[in-house]
Amino acid sequence: MEEVIKYFESLEARIAAYEKRIAVLEEAQQTNEAVIASMEAEIEELKSRPLPEPQVVEKVVEKIVEKPIEIPVSRDVEISKEPEPAPAIAEPAPVVEEQASPKAAVYGKPVDDIRQAISLGDRFLYQRELFGQNAELMQRTLTEINELKSFDEAMTYIGSRFQWDTESNSYQQFIVSLHRRFG
Repeated sequence: MEEVIKYFESLEARIAAYEKRIAVLEEAQQTNEAVIASMEAEIEELKSRPLPEPQVVEKVVEKIVEKPIEIPVSRDVEISKEPEPAPAIAEPAPVVEEQASPKAAVYGKPVDDIRQAISLGDRFLYQRELFGQNAELMQRTLTEINELKSFDEAMTYIGSRFQWDTESNSYQQFIVSLHRRFG
């Protein structure tokens, strides 16, 4: 019996909610109808205004077109027919470029910390594909790589710790970052 009572109570609550929504919608409809009626009245008022006579329109247009535009000119300024020569532009000092190592040309500018060589997008890529979604492992590995002395040491370290697919793009990009770290 309690279940039947609860069922009817829930029906009554749903009916009350629907009745409230209907009231809100009806009120909105009345508001919209009032706005539409106001706009229609304004349109009718604009339509009922008399149009200006064509002669009046022509006179206004003539006055606008005929009125000359005056530009004040100072009498003290001498107008010459020959343009003045452009000022001389100083030649910039030649830029002396440092000779970059062949590795820097291929892999990019060397960095002191491998994290500087890894973009935000690459961090997510490496974490997902090389470190199995383990951010802590990746951070620990990067810290340990930074403490190593050479690229060969880093490659030995990676080979002993991980079984990465050396043909994958993520691995190849990581190796480029290692080259930047160890110049």
